[in-house]
Amino acid sequence: MLSIQSDARNYNLQQQSQLSNSTGITRASFNAADESFELKSESSSNFKPFIKASPDSREEEDVHLALSHQMYKAGSYKQALEHSNTVYERNPLRTDNLLLLGAIYYQLHDFEMCIVKNEEALRIEPHFAECFGNMANAWKEKGNIDLAIRYYLIAIELRPNFCDAWSNLASAYMRKGRLNEAAQCCRQALALNPLMVDAHSNLGNLMKAQGLVQEAYSCYLEALRIQPTFAIAWSNIAGLFMESGDLNRALQYYKEAVKLKPTFPDAYLNLGNVYKALGMLQEAIVCY
Repeated sequence: MLSIQSDARNYNLQQQSQLSNSTGITRASFNAADESFELKSESSSNFKPFIKASPDSREEEDVHLALSHQMYKAGSYKQALEHSNTVYERNPLRTDNLLLLGAIYYQLHDFEMCIVKNEEALRIEPHFAECFGNMANAWKEKGNIDLAIRYYLIAIELRPNFCDAWSNLASAYMRKGRLNEAAQCCRQALALNPLMVDAHSNLGNLMKAQGLVQEAYSCYLEALRIQPTFAIAWSNIAGLFMESGDLNRALQYYKEAVKLKPTFPDAYLNLGNVYKALGMLQEAIVCY
């Protein structure tokens, strides 16, 4: 998951409390194309006032930042970028906005700019754990898993209770085939936050990779018990049914996954494969 606000910082709490009621973005699924980031429902990062601004100017920045958060939460990333860029033009040293900019660029699949904005924030605030975690996500998408692991470990060293970093580190270890370490990271994430659906789903993927299908199924079900709208868990369960040959149940679960998350390419692809296997070629073509 990707962080757009830090819990260890304190900037304009009254304003931020209105805009920080955020939810997950894309989820950390080992078999999903889009790596997971999370909107933190915590107070904002420390804004260091290197540039003096009038009260009116500061209020305008806050309005744009709040709108950017709202657009981000709604999935309107280009509009979010416009508002955050306005804040950046007025004050390029706001680390809370730089963190958000990095998250927006990630969602726009501009991973290079995601890294650039997090690096800018780290030059101002070198111990900003969320920036290391977000850079790790971007490097993972760029295929540099070793560097991603390095940055996740730095994020965790700076903030040992960083659940998202633990869960995403598990994903990175999984890609390297380091299953035992991945499982340990998932369990650490769940020890810190038992309601973290990403970690339950990731642990399920680990169980599946080791041939423990029933254990994997239980992990996915637990994720859905916590968050019934968690599309990745629906897709993962569908995958279990598909592999067992129960195509009709797989079909229903994949349909639920794409209903909950219309921008879920892996689920659409697999749904198309199920339709194809059932001889429903026209429906398969629509999915592809």
